[in-house]
Amino acid sequence: MEEFDYDEETYLFEFDPFVEYFDLLKDDSDVVIMTYESLLELAEKTCQLLSAWKLRASSSPCNEPDIGSKDDKPLAFHAFGLNMYQLCFEERADLKIYSVDKLLRILGSENEVFNFQEEVKQMVKFLKNCLQDILGSCIPSLPYPVMRILLSHLLAEKGLQKLGHVLKQEPIKTVEKEYMDKLYLSLADIYDHLKVVMFNIEPNTHSTEPSLIEKKARLLERFELLVELVSISSHEAGLDSVEIENSLVADPGGEMEILKKIEGEREDQQRVGQSEREMIEKIVEEDGNKDRGKTYPEMIENIVEEDEKERKDIRQGLNNCGQEVKNEERDVGQL
Repeated sequence: MEEFDYDEETYLFEFDPFVEYFDLLKDDSDVVIMTYESLLELAEKTCQLLSAWKLRASSSPCNEPDIGSKDDKPLAFHAFGLNMYQLCFEERADLKIYSVDKLLRILGSENEVFNFQEEVKQMVKFLKNCLQDILGSCIPSLPYPVMRILLSHLLAEKGLQKLGHVLKQEPIKTVEKEYMDKLYLSLADIYDHLKVVMFNIEPNTHSTEPSLIEKKARLLERFELLVELVSISSHEAGLDSVEIENSLVADPGGEMEILKKIEGEREDQQRVGQSEREMIEKIVEEDGNKDRGKTYPEMIENIVEEDEKERKDIRQGLNNCGQEVKNEERDVGQL
């Protein structure tokens, strides 16, 4: 049956986090590269889906019969597996009442629904802060309001897919990427579950899976792992492996073994100078030996200058973007 008469909730119905996941960029091994921008989009959509449920709950007739108190009650949309946009308006009204009661029974109470939305809002706040920190490391210090406007502009244009990660040290950055991926998939599973309740999409899809409460608990655990991992970024340069292990919850995926490698790297600090020399010599050789004959400090200075030039180009591009945002705000204010 064809769908018809879409409404203000349609964009939540059409959003598929798993399609979005597999559309992300992939590395050389064809592994999805998770981004904070994609995580933020999913978290915001989840908040909006829960807000749509709250609106349904607030407009639900107080004296309406509890039509959703039994899963096996013979509802037409449930029996035929039709989604909300395949139903007539009377049946859509019944489905909305049913969805309100269904989520109450799944999570236990209205307060549990509200609490869960607040927890997802905390995720949104954390993810925005991560993006702002990464963006701030690429450009000169800007006033907080300007940085927020710039971030909002780039998010609206989906211009942060290649922004990178909070952690810079490669072994622990690998863990960050994995935690981000796990968090996204957990939240995507919950979003998909909520869509079934809200729009009656394949209603038996989650009948044999873990309950929504179990999925929520797993989501919050994974979020806590990412928060704790990222929190060490501000002092990771002086943190030893014991402190790192104490700051994280043990994870069965074996990520702690990766973190332990950091200890070995810090024990090798005396060899950093030699590693830098070898790296520079390799760069010089690959660059056509243009700096052959120069001293080691001169070679370093040349590479630093080239790197600084690239950074200035990046900063200039972002500053131009920020100026465009300011101009747009000024033009709007003059209207």
